Amino acid sequence: MRKLYSLYYASLPIRSVVTDDRLYILNDAEVNAIKKREHVALLVSAFYGAMGVVLLIIPQYYFPWIFPKTIMQAWGRQFELPLIFWAYSVLLVYIELVLLTLLNIWCAHEVAVATGFLNYDNKYADHRQKMMIDIGLEKKNKQILKYGIDPLQQANRKVVLLWNLMFMLKATLSNFVFKLFIERVCGRYAARVLKDIVGIPIFAFWDAFATYSILNKAKIIIMGQNFIEGMAQAIYKAQPPTESFKLLLYDTMQYIAISKRDFHENHYLLTKNLFELYDVTIKEKHLLDDSYLQRLETIPGQERKIVVLLIIAGFLLDGKISAREKRKIRLMNEDGILKESEATIERWAHDFMYGKGLDELLRKYIGNG
Repeated sequence: MRKLYSLYYASLPIRSVVTDDRLYILNDAEVNAIKKREHVALLVSAFYGAMGVVLLIIPQYYFPWIFPKTIMQAWGRQFELPLIFWAYSVLLVYIELVLLTLLNIWCAHEVAVATGFLNYDNKYADHRQKMMIDIGLEKKNKQILKYGIDPLQQANRKVVLLWNLMFMLKATLSNFVFKLFIERVCGRYAARVLKDIVGIPIFAFWDAFATYSILNKAKIIIMGQNFIEGMAQAIYKAQPPTESFKLLLYDTMQYIAISKRDFHENHYLLTKNLFELYDVTIKEKHLLDDSYLQRLETIPGQERKIVVLLIIAGFLLDGKISAREKRKIRLMNEDGILKESEATIERWAHDFMYGKGLDELLRKYIGNG
């Protein structure tokens, strides 16, 4: 399928947009171009979700002979199983997933063109093409593991797996709850068609929400490229490559990863840039000890400012501040490590997501931007 997605990506045209060289700061033309494409993408994804349900339920009522029950014998009993209907359902789901993936690739491509990240000269570069397709496939970049940094360190992997499974089944679970609600309100013998129709807006909503998430992810990853490289260079100029700082840098990147509990392109890129600049010796596995925050309280002023900058940037480079990170922010404020409020850091995350840049953050901590 990846070959199909590559051919589709190659067929997408480069439309002219008035862009500038600062990929992480959007001008009015770039913002308007992205908004137009967002509206189109959300409408199309909602249509896919709604039509998926319509094409599933309508044939059941108007063409029931298409889905005869298959009689099977097992354990001395006879069973009637809707095998043809199940196969038809799987086919519909597969088609919907392919269409949504193509739409997501289009979204990533259009955001990249609108921000100036993609142009006629670099569109077919292997790295950029792979990145656009991976965004569309919602594929996580796990290359950070090669640096010995694991976002799932200290996490209950079974709980994480269960949470991810629940998130994947969110539309189905929502549909089940709504059907149960209708049955309770309308009576046990409520019309089956009414319960099925409820799925149309539910699946339309979740498909649109998934596309909205892809659009945000595309913006964050694309705008993060130049910003991260520029910030890493500024940090290297401000902070000498001492052995003590290299160890602290390793701990800080692991601390950010654990806080995120996710594999994100921007965190990998930040780690890669800093480790290459500082020539950090790579470990097979880097474990973060419990004394990390206590050690931050004792390090010198400039070094501490750099580490705090990295923590803040690491928290907001995926465009959102989680409840876990908010607790860490409060804890660091209480310990005197951090002097930025949750509201300020959330504002910076919002500014970055919507193309306003992070110059205020850089000026405050390294006088750059």
